[in-house]
Amino acid sequence: MRFLGPERRHRDRRKSASLSVRPTYARIDRSAIKHNLETIAERVGHGIRMLAVVKANGYGHGAIEVADVCAAAGIWGFAVSLVEEGIELRRGGVTSPVLVLGGVYSGFEDVIVHRNLTPVVWAYEHLQRLASAVRRSGAQALRIHLKIDTGMSRLGLLVDELPAVMDFFASEEGELLQLEGVMTHLACADEPDDQVTPLQLKIFADALGTLAARGLHPQFRHVCNSAGVFRYPGAYFDMVRPGVAMYGAASREAVELPGLRMAMSVHTRILGVRDLPRGSFVSYGQHAELSRASRLGIIPCGYADGYSQRMSGQAEVLVRGHRCRVVGDITMDTLMVDLTDLPDPREGERVTLLGRQGRQSLTIYDLAAWSGEIPHEIMCRISRRIPRR
Repeated sequence: MRFLGPERRHRDRRKSASLSVRPTYARIDRSAIKHNLETIAERVGHGIRMLAVVKANGYGHGAIEVADVCAAAGIWGFAVSLVEEGIELRRGGVTSPVLVLGGVYSGFEDVIVHRNLTPVVWAYEHLQRLASAVRRSGAQALRIHLKIDTGMSRLGLLVDELPAVMDFFASEEGELLQLEGVMTHLACADEPDDQVTPLQLKIFADALGTLAARGLHPQFRHVCNSAGVFRYPGAYFDMVRPGVAMYGAASREAVELPGLRMAMSVHTRILGVRDLPRGSFVSYGQHAELSRASRLGIIPCGYADGYSQRMSGQAEVLVRGHRCRVVGDITMDTLMVDLTDLPDPREGERVTLLGRQGRQSLTIYDLAAWSGEIPHEIMCRISRRIPRR
């Protein structure tokens, strides 16, 4: 694995960094990502390749920055959802394989070939259009991964559609594409009473057998996402695709791989302190009425930053290592917290919205419970106007 000019890239990013005045920021712990990669590698065994999922700007952590850490750890390649995300990695200096999970958009096959991206395909038409693009470019055979729909009913080729694809690879046109991998996606690996995954794995194994009977033996067979890595060690095949686990979490605590460390924390500082009498109403809609004379802190973070309004009246933040309740509706740019029980709270004091402060911590699962979402959503929603450090 090789990156081009990381020192220059970092220097250019520093030059183009925007002015940061507001004290709200997200801290990304590179050592935690490295630790999580090592934890996953120990789980699956060092003979299994790893495809690091860095779509959605690295789950909000910064795709290029996460790719830097992965490259240093010797990760085989990267998975994104969009061609645009693959181009971003290429422009950032990534030369390792980049798998585009979202497939082939008609009219953009030449971009895939030019950028040496590896598309996931699930239709005969994909193969035809990609082969034509390879022929136009004069490039060597383009690597592709075939997706089998084993029960997700989203993207993928149904098993009874395999014969046409196998015929394509037996044709002269098929020589323009290299079937590097075959994959599927688990629908219920993180469900408590999952009875679907064993059936999916059987369908996948049968599909592999059908391909092998026609002389198609892909180098990489891959199935497991983060939950699959935790729950289905018999399904690692040749490669796994960790996503949320790489960043230190899972879709829920019950399927979190032991030993992970959360890579993201979010912090800010108190913008101002207000003393309000009993009976005052707080924020839009006046949904919160103070039951006592209160001292409230103004916190410069809101739903435009990804701090969901659905957490209004439920969320807590950490100040001086103590949990302080969010009062009233969270607004676009600010929220209010109850500081009444803290002695002499002051403007400028540090506030933690996600992460550890003193002996207390607010986990991604806390925020997920308050918002009714999954950890992936919370990570991905932390907006770009919150600088990453």
